[in-house]
This record gives sequence, structure tokens and C-alpha cells, in this order.
Amino acid sequence: MRWLKTVANYLNEIAGVPNYKRYLIHFQKHHPGGTPLSEKKFYQKAIDEKYGNSSIRRCC
Repeated sequence: MRWLKTVANYLNEIAGVPNYKRYLIHFQKHHPGGTPLSEKKFYQKAIDEKYGNSSIRRCC
């Protein structure tokens, strides 16, 4: 069933679903010594970036 998780992760990435674990790996690689966002702040930032200042931005 590992392939199913791989497919799910791939589809989530395509859909733009935020992934805190992937963020931490990226942050450690590209910003050594920095302090990453907490998981709560990470998801709040993702929501803010997606929906903006209470105005929904989407293609449809």
C-alpha cells in the first residue's frame, strides 16, 4: 500500500495542499540556523496566502 501513499502525496502536491513535513525539510536545507514557523503558523500562513484578506482568490 506504499504506492497508494505515494500517489496521494503526489496528488496533494499538485492540488497545492500544504505539507508541514516537506516545509521543514526545505527549511533545514535552505535556511540552516533559522527558526521555522510553528505548525500552527505554517498552516495559518498557507490559508492566508490562499484566500488573502478575506477575499477568495481562485480560478473558477
